[in-house]
Amino acid sequence: MNAPIRKGYVDTRFGQVHYRTTISSPGDLSNSVPLVLLHQTASSSVMYEALMNALAGEYACIAPDTPGFGESFTPPAAPTIALYAEALYDALSALKVRACWLFGHHTGASIAVQMAHDHPGFARRLILSGPPYLTVAQRAAFAANIHPIVPTPDGAHLLPLWQRIVGKEPDVPLALAHREFTLTLGAGDQYAAAYHAVFGHDLAAQLPSIACPVHVMGGEFDALRDCLQPAAAAARQGSMQLIPGAGTYVCERQTALVADVIRRFFR
Repeated sequence: MNAPIRKGYVDTRFGQVHYRTTISSPGDLSNSVPLVLLHQTASSSVMYEALMNALAGEYACIAPDTPGFGESFTPPAAPTIALYAEALYDALSALKVRACWLFGHHTGASIAVQMAHDHPGFARRLILSGPPYLTVAQRAAFAANIHPIVPTPDGAHLLPLWQRIVGKEPDVPLALAHREFTLTLGAGDQYAAAYHAVFGHDLAAQLPSIACPVHVMGGEFDALRDCLQPAAAAARQGSMQLIPGAGTYVCERQTALVADVIRRFFR
């Protein structure tokens, strides 16, 4: 069943945030608990359209674009995870969301932890898909492979970026790879800035403070697979699930499985 996914903008203290939703009239959510979906770098809320369709009729879904990505405002200075979380919390508050089921993938997982940490009780339960629970050595290794997008007259900057995206999952469908490639190009300077925001985020310090149940999941071939066990162990009420055969694009390629994880954990 395909949900009628709608798009909208909401004003925050920082700028306008763009979002996708399956809610027909997102004017007053004060008496309901929606599912909020936070995306990875350098994607946008479009990565959740298949999942929103899979959960049609079961959850009222809201998927915002992180500042600097998709159609949301671009931060005027170097962003932090705290800035992302507060801007998105502002957006959700403006939509009258008082509590939610919270799901974050990669960078979205960092933002979800920050949001739950800063606003206790806002997340009823939390699913972290590939959370960047990184050691110092892992941060350095990942940072060494993140480079700003610097356009060149001959287009030589395009192939390395394409190879990096395809390299995450060598058998990734062409349409999905092309979507992520164009979104990354559109993000420009925000692409590298978001990764550095993740590297500067102390997820390990914040996660143990979160009182709600936390489910950590990730694909067998996800670059952040090694982060799953320590993240689950750090949570007060943590559980963990490894998804065989899955990688970075688990939400798009193993949609039915992720939808089932959401149904079971959030209910």
